Amino acid sequence: MKIPMSSSLTKINFCIIGKPNSGKSTLFNCLLEDSISPVGDEYGLTKNLFKEEFTLYRHDFTIFDTPGLRRKSKIDDLDEKKRNKEVIKLVDVVDVVILLIDSVENITKQDFRLADLAISKKKILFFLFNKIDLIDEGRKFKTKIDKYLSNNYSQYQMINTDFISAKKNIRIKNFIKQIINKNKLAHTEIAKSNLNKFLNYLNKQSKYPKISKREIKPKYIVQIKTGSPLFKVFINSKKKAPLIFQRFFDNAFRDFFKIKGVPISYQFISSNNPYSD
Repeated sequence: MKIPMSSSLTKINFCIIGKPNSGKSTLFNCLLEDSISPVGDEYGLTKNLFKEEFTLYRHDFTIFDTPGLRRKSKIDDLDEKKRNKEVIKLVDVVDVVILLIDSVENITKQDFRLADLAISKKKILFFLFNKIDLIDEGRKFKTKIDKYLSNNYSQYQMINTDFISAKKNIRIKNFIKQIINKNKLAHTEIAKSNLNKFLNYLNKQSKYPKISKREIKPKYIVQIKTGSPLFKVFINSKKKAPLIFQRFFDNAFRDFFKIKGVPISYQFISSNNPYSD
C-alpha cells in the first residue's frame, strides 16, 4: 500500500489506532459516510489496513483504519504480529494519530503504551474517548479524565483529548476541526523577535536548573523547521543539557507560546558561542 506523505496545511494524513473493539472501524465508516471497514461484535474483526480519502472544511484527508493492537505478550499468531508491525510502520509516516479509547472500559496501560509510541515518533496525538453516549454523567466523566491525565501522564502537554460517539455521530466534526487547528499550529513559524522575547522573559522570571552549582541558561534560540517544529537552543554550558533542564525548557516554552498537543523537538547546543556567559 502506497502511503501519500504530503503533510501541509490543507492535506493531512491520519490513522486510527487502539485496542480491539474500541470502535475504530465504526469511526472510519462514520467519517466516510459509508460502510467500508467491517464492523460487528466479533473480537478483532478488522484484520487489514483500510485507506480512504475525504474532504471536509476545505481540507483533504487520507485516513487509515487499522487492526486492533494488543500487548506483545498476548500475541501468538504470526499474522497478528505482522499486522502489528504494519501499523507501527504506518504511525511512522502519518501526520496525526488518533488513539481511540473505549470510554466504558476507560484508559488502560496498553493505551498509554500506544500513546508513548506516537509521541516518540513526534506525531500530533489525540486521545479520543469513544462511546461517550454510554457513559452516565458525561460531564463528570470528562472532568475526571482530564484531571487524571494532567496529574498522572507526564506527556500531558503533548496530547489532545476529545469525547465522541462514532456510532451516534456525536462530536465527530468537532475533533476534525481540532486536527486542522493543531496541524496549523505545528506549521507555525515563530518570529525571531518573539523567540527573543521568550528568552528575556525566562531570564527575568526563572530559576534555572544547575550543574555543579552553575545555572544552565539558554542564550540563543532559532527555529529550524515547521511541521514537526524543531528549534536549536544554545546554552551556556559545555556539558550536555540534562533531562531536568530539557523538561523545564519545554514546559516554559509551551506555556509562553500557548502550545499544547503538538510535538516540539529541541537540539540543545553545548558550546562556546557569541551568546555564552
